[in-house]
Amino acid sequence: MWWLLTSVLFAQEPSATIIVEASKDIEFYVAPIKVVNRATDANIETVIDSDAAFTYAGAYIRHLQVSNGYGGFEPISLSGESARVYNERTIKLAWENCNYKRDPLMCAYQNSHYYLETIVTVDNNQLVVKVTLYDPNAQVMLSSSRTDDKIVRWIKQQELTVIQQRQTGGLLAGDTTNTVISKPKEELPLKWEIPHMLTDKMIQQIMLGMFVSLKIDLDN
Repeated sequence: MWWLLTSVLFAQEPSATIIVEASKDIEFYVAPIKVVNRATDANIETVIDSDAAFTYAGAYIRHLQVSNGYGGFEPISLSGESARVYNERTIKLAWENCNYKRDPLMCAYQNSHYYLETIVTVDNNQLVVKVTLYDPNAQVMLSSSRTDDKIVRWIKQQELTVIQQRQTGGLLAGDTTNTVISKPKEELPLKWEIPHMLTDKMIQQIMLGMFVSLKIDLDN
């Protein structure tokens, strides 16, 4: 009888399910810098570390602001959230399910990352650095650019010679001064060019500006 009562009591005990929700980090994938060089002038500097954008993104991620749940934003360092920045080499340590080298934007979309790409376009007259940030839905969040233009100066090839001649007119007339200007035939001006160039500082400034202005709403 006691065995039967005990069985009934245990059979009627309700079961409980514990749901554990793990917080997900804010993840950024930073693609290598791509240089599109259409210049024919070999004097234009276009060499850059392909991981420069990744390096500066990791340094400036602390400036990122996230929603605080009260309609405002706060630095991520005060929010309790964390952000991680990956590049082509380190992404394999966290995500092995996609080929980021072949199609990084698709992989970022598939794994709910923010995707940041940097494209440098160069021609004979101008250099443009453009950074675009996509959200986890592959929609453009921010875009920023820096430019450097070729400087052209024209130097005139005409030299004026000014000669002042002083003539003495005696005690009554006084001295007089004659000015003689020698103006030879004008030659064609010389063209002086300062080529535009790609520098590490351009990448640094544009990445700093990007993350200082970046705000992510975690409530939506």
